[in-house]
Amino acid sequence: MELLALLSNNDELIIPDVKNTLKQYTVYPLKTLEELEELYSNIPLNLFLIDTLSHKLSSLGDFLNKLDEDMVVLITQDKMDNFRVANLPKSVFDCIDAGAIKKGLITIVERALERQRFKNEIRLLKQPRSEISTMLSQPVSGRADTEVCARDVSPSRYDLHPGTSGRYIQERVIVNFAKMLTVSFDMRKLFDHFIDSVMEIARVSKMSVMLRDKDGFHVKTNYGLDPYIADNLTLKNNSALVTWLSRTGRIVQKPVTYVDTASVDLRKEMEFLQCSVSFPMIYKGKLIGILNIDNKITEEPFYREELEIIYVLCNYLAAAVKDIDIYHQIWFQKEFTNNILSSMNSGMIAIDKDEKVTIFNQQASEILNLAPAGIIGSDLRALPSPLGDILYETMVTGISYKRYEVTIQPAGLPLGINSYRLTDEQQAPTGAGIVFSDLSDSKKLEEQRRRVENLEAVNDLMAKIAHEVRNPLTSIQTYIQLLQDKHIDNDLNKFYISTVSQSINRLDSLIDKLVTFSSTQDYDFKKIDINNFIDEAENYISQQLPETHKLSRQMFTDKVYYINADKKQLIKAVYYLVLSIIDWTPDGTSITISADRIMQDKTSVEVSIKYSGGETIDSFKESLLKPLLDINHLGTELNVPLSHKIIEGHGGHLDMKNEGDINIFIFTLPVVDSRDINVSIGRSH
Repeated sequence: MELLALLSNNDELIIPDVKNTLKQYTVYPLKTLEELEELYSNIPLNLFLIDTLSHKLSSLGDFLNKLDEDMVVLITQDKMDNFRVANLPKSVFDCIDAGAIKKGLITIVERALERQRFKNEIRLLKQPRSEISTMLSQPVSGRADTEVCARDVSPSRYDLHPGTSGRYIQERVIVNFAKMLTVSFDMRKLFDHFIDSVMEIARVSKMSVMLRDKDGFHVKTNYGLDPYIADNLTLKNNSALVTWLSRTGRIVQKPVTYVDTASVDLRKEMEFLQCSVSFPMIYKGKLIGILNIDNKITEEPFYREELEIIYVLCNYLAAAVKDIDIYHQIWFQKEFTNNILSSMNSGMIAIDKDEKVTIFNQQASEILNLAPAGIIGSDLRALPSPLGDILYETMVTGISYKRYEVTIQPAGLPLGINSYRLTDEQQAPTGAGIVFSDLSDSKKLEEQRRRVENLEAVNDLMAKIAHEVRNPLTSIQTYIQLLQDKHIDNDLNKFYISTVSQSINRLDSLIDKLVTFSSTQDYDFKKIDINNFIDEAENYISQQLPETHKLSRQMFTDKVYYINADKKQLIKAVYYLVLSIIDWTPDGTSITISADRIMQDKTSVEVSIKYSGGETIDSFKESLLKPLLDINHLGTELNVPLSHKIIEGHGGHLDMKNEGDINIFIFTLPVVDSRDINVSIGRSH
C-alpha cells in the first residue's frame, strides 16, 4: 500500500489529471507546504508530487534538502534540460511537464517506488546477523514474525491487581455489545457501539475498522484518523497485513525492527494505518475485516485480557456485519419485489402452506375491487371463487394452470390466470401463487373485431349477391319472353323450362344460405338419438349427392347418446360440409360420416366427416371459416361458414385436421343422456 502526497493549488487541471492517472494509489492533495510538512511528520509517505507551477521551486529548497534520496517527482511547466535536472536536490527522482501527466506520470511513479523498495532490501541485507539474532529473542514488541499471543503480552492486569473491577467491566462490555447485536440492524450504530466498547476496554489514540469489498479493504469507521486518509486508504487483498491475518487468524503487532521483506512491508502498512496492533475479523474461516488500534493515550502496554476481549469482540462484530448485510439484502430484495408487484399490470396473489394470503398486490385490488388490508393475512376462502380453489389445488397437487380463463361471479368478470407452486430447497410445497389479468377489455375488443369482420363480410356479400341473383333472373326473363313469342319447338321449350328451373333452384339455395348466414336463427331443439340423426343425414345427403362421389356412415354400437338439436338445421350443416368436399375433390372420392368417439369429459360426442384426396386441409384451414366471397364460387364458399354457425348455435365446435392422406371435419355436440344397447346397428351406401 503506497501513500502519495500531492502539493498543488491547481484544482482544475493538475490535481484531477494526477488522481485519474494514479488511480491504483492513494493520492493526498495538499494546498500549502505547511500542511505537507505536518502530514509527513505524522504519516510515512512513499512519494511527494510537487507542482512547481503553483509552488516556486526556490521556496521549497529547505524542505527538499532534508528528505531522503529519490522521494520527489516535480511537475513543471516545460520539460527541463539535463543541466537543470542535474542541479536539483538529491531528493528529486525525476521531473515531468504538466502536458505529459496522463501519458508518462505512471511510469515515473512506478520507477521511483521500485527504487525505494530496492533500497529497503539492500538496507535489510546489510544488517549484521548478530543483530537479527538479537531481534528474534526480543519480546513481542520487537519480534520479527509480529505475532501477538496471550502468553507473549505484558503481565495480566488482574494478576497484578486481584480484586479489582476490571473483569466486571469487560464482562459488562461483552453483555452490552451482545445486546446491541440482537436488536440493531443499523451498521452505523453498530460501529459506533463497537468503538465505544473498545474504548471502554482500552483508551487508544486512534482506531479504524476496515471491511473487505471486491477491490480490497476500506475504512468503514474510525476514531482519530485524518478524514481524507480514512476515505481514501485501501488495503489490497495481497498486501502484507491482509496476507498475514488471512493466513494466521491471529493478532499482529507492528514490528519494531526489520528482519525480512515481509516485516518491512508490514511495518509500512501499519504506519500508514497509524496503528500498533491489528485484529482479524473472521467469519466462517474467512477474513472479512480488520480492526486497527494505536497505542493507549496513557502509553501503558496492552494487557493480555484486553487484547483477548477485543479479539472476541472482533469476531462478534464480523458475525454481526454479515448478518446485517444479509438483512439488508433481504430487505432490498423485498422492496424490489414489492415495487415490481405494485407496478405490474397483472394481479398477483400468493398463499403460504397454512393457506393464508401473503401477497395481494395493488392491481389485484383494483381488478377484484377488494382492499389489500382485508385480504392479506386472511384465509384463502376470503378470495372470490374460484381463485381460492385454484390456489389450493396448485399447492396440494402441483397442477399449474396456463392461460386458463375463469369468470368471477356475480359480476361476471372474465380473468386469464396462470398459477404456479412455491417450493423449498427440498421441493416440498410452501404455498402457491397466481398471476391474472382482466380480460374484459380484450373480450370487448374481440367482440368488436368479430362484429366488424361480420359487417364487412355481409357488405361484400350483399354486393356480390346482387350479381349472382341478376344472372339467373336475366335468363328467366329471356326465356319467358321467348316462350311468349310462341315458339313451337318442343325440345327448345324443354331446354328453356329446364334452364329456368335450375336458375330458380340456384336462387332458392343462395337465398336460403344468405338468410342463414346473415340472420339469427331460432332453433327448434328436441332430444334426438345421435345414431338416428346420422342415419337421416346420410339418407338426405345421398339423395342430393352426385354419382361421382360415394357416402357411407358409421354409428355407435355399444351405447345410445342423445343430443338436443334442431334436426333439420343440423342435417343442413352436415350437407354443407359434404358439398364443400365434393367441390374440392375429384370423382370417385369416398366420404364417411361417423360418430364413434366420446370425449374424455363424457359430456360431448364427436362427429367426424372423413375423405381422401384433394388439397391438404391444413393448408387453408385458417380461411375456411371466413367466406372469401369469390363471385364465381359464392355458393360453395358459404358452405363451411354456414355449417360453423349452425354447429355453434347448437353449443358445439367445428374443427379440421389432417391425418396422413385423410382430411377430417370434426364437430362436437353436447350429450344430454346416454343408454346401453345390445344390438349393433350399421349400414353403408
